[in-house]
Amino acid sequence: MKALYWTLGLSWSAFLAFYLLGGRVGTPAHLTFSLLYMWIPGLVALSFARKEGVRLPLALQPNRYWLFAWLFPVALTLLSIPLSLPFGAWKGWEALRQTVPPGVVQELPEVFWNLLPLVLILSALVAGATVNLLAALGEELLWRGYLWEKLKERGFWPASLEIGFFWGLWHAPLILAGHNYPKEPLLGVPMMILFTLALTPGLLWVREKAGSVLAAALFHGTLNAIADLSLLLVERTHDLLIGVMGLPGLFLLSLFNLWLRRRV
Repeated sequence: MKALYWTLGLSWSAFLAFYLLGGRVGTPAHLTFSLLYMWIPGLVALSFARKEGVRLPLALQPNRYWLFAWLFPVALTLLSIPLSLPFGAWKGWEALRQTVPPGVVQELPEVFWNLLPLVLILSALVAGATVNLLAALGEELLWRGYLWEKLKERGFWPASLEIGFFWGLWHAPLILAGHNYPKEPLLGVPMMILFTLALTPGLLWVREKAGSVLAAALFHGTLNAIADLSLLLVERTHDLLIGVMGLPGLFLLSLFNLWLRRRV
C-alpha cells in the first residue's frame, strides 16, 4: 500500500536526519521532533485520502464510547501497577514528589502531596483531551483512519493485525534510540510491536463505535499522558516487565481483547 510505504520512508528518513544532526531522545529538541514524527502519518493520510476520495470521519458527536476512550487508558495504567509489583518493588506515593521541580517542593502544602495522585490523573485526562489529542491525531489519521478505511473489508481482526504490526514497526527508530524501553532498545522493538498489536483492536473498536477518528485520538492521547504513572510508582527493574507498556499492560489488553472478541 503506497501510503504505508510513504509513511515508513518519510518517518524513518526524518528520524535518521534528526539523529545525524545530533538529536537524541530525552532532549528538548526531541519533544519538537516527536510532534513532527507523529504528524508524518497524518499528513500522508490526508494527502492520499484527498487524492483517492477516502472519507476520514472527524465528527465531534460524543457518545458513551468517547467516555470509554477517555477513561479506559487510566484504568489500564492503574491496573498495570499492582501487576508490576512481582517484578519491581513498590516505591510509594512519595516517589511522585520527583515529578515536581525541586525548587517548588518546599513551597507546597502537605495537602497537595496527599492529593497529588488525583492531580496527576486529572492532569492526564485534561492533556489527553486537548494537546495530546491533537498530537495523537497525527498518527490516528493514518492507522485508524485511512488504513482502516482501506482494510476494513478484510474483517476487523485481520485488519487489526495488519495495522497493529505496521504501527509498531513505524516506532522502530524511536525505540532503537531509547524511547519507551531505554535499557532494552533491541528487545523493545518486538515488544512495541506486540503492544501495538494488542492495543489496535480497542482503538479500532472505539473509532467505529464513536464514529470518529477523534475518539481514537482521545484514547491514544490519554494513554500517552497517563502511561508514565505506572513507571513512577514501581522500581523499574526491567523495561519489558514493568508498567502499562510492559508485560502487565500486554496481559490486561489480552484480557480486554478476549472480551472484545465476543462482540466484534
